[in-house]
Amino acid sequence: MATSGTVATGITNPTLLDMIKARAPDGTIARTVKALDQKNPILKDATAQEANKLTSHQITVDSSLPTLAWRSYNQGVAASKGTTIQVEETMGMLAGLSKLDVTLAPLGGNEAAYRAQLDSKFVSKFNNDMASALFYSNIEQYPKQMQGLTPRYNDTDLQHVINYAAISGDTADTADNSSIWFITWSPETCYLIYPKGSMAGLTKHDMGEQLVNDGDGNAYAAYVTRFQWDIGLAVEDWRYNARICNIDSDTIDLTANIGLIETAMIEAVNRLQDRNTGRLVCYMSRQVKTWLERQTAAKSGMNFTPVDWHGKQIMGFQGIPIVTCDALIATETVVST
Repeated sequence: MATSGTVATGITNPTLLDMIKARAPDGTIARTVKALDQKNPILKDATAQEANKLTSHQITVDSSLPTLAWRSYNQGVAASKGTTIQVEETMGMLAGLSKLDVTLAPLGGNEAAYRAQLDSKFVSKFNNDMASALFYSNIEQYPKQMQGLTPRYNDTDLQHVINYAAISGDTADTADNSSIWFITWSPETCYLIYPKGSMAGLTKHDMGEQLVNDGDGNAYAAYVTRFQWDIGLAVEDWRYNARICNIDSDTIDLTANIGLIETAMIEAVNRLQDRNTGRLVCYMSRQVKTWLERQTAAKSGMNFTPVDWHGKQIMGFQGIPIVTCDALIATETVVST
């Protein structure tokens, strides 16, 4: 499994922070991305790539392979070629506006520090909304957002969607389910995209002191800062990701279910195209990971062993890091055929 590297060392699988370090190592955006990276585990793993268009990213996907033939001496073969289809991946604009009363800013004794503290709240909100959109955004329902993973892996007839409810023999409820995801991050498989020519899609504009209106329409002086993150997701080869769905949040800790998640994870990993491309990471909710750690502590096995993840020792599955992602909810609707 490939490890995270930087653009400077020639690694061609850069994260968002890697891209910013190469373009603007000492700028404000670099500090903002580093703060995002520290708070969002996905950004530590996710490959980031500049889109080939200003507002979208066009990828070419193989739809069929060329035809080959066995031949003998003095015998020709028919010409053939593979076929491709073009897919347009979209990006969304996540934006926020900060207004700080100019008379409030210096009260703490350090105006710059106070404004930075206010900015950090926007960074946290960016992380929460981006991570949620990565998994759950659906452009058919919300056209302004990016297309997330769930709408792409939302049918148990698909080879890379494992129905946990079917494995467990239980019937998943309609709206209290969770999922486990195996995602392979690389420029050839799955990656974040940002607009062509931008600074990783991030902008932070200090608009200075302005007159703004309060809730009653009265004006006051405030420091105004505008934040925006143009971001999207491209899945170039769906075979490198897998979803385990229909994990009932109400019955997950039943004794009868011990070992069933492990069985589903084995099945998911073996449905991946391969494990040698990019950064393969397993994401699950805090509830599912807690239950999984409890059940693995009660038995011995070779599937769950500690692995290194960005300098930390965490639980792994067959050498794949298992990362807690709070964006994964316990109220997913049941996935059916």
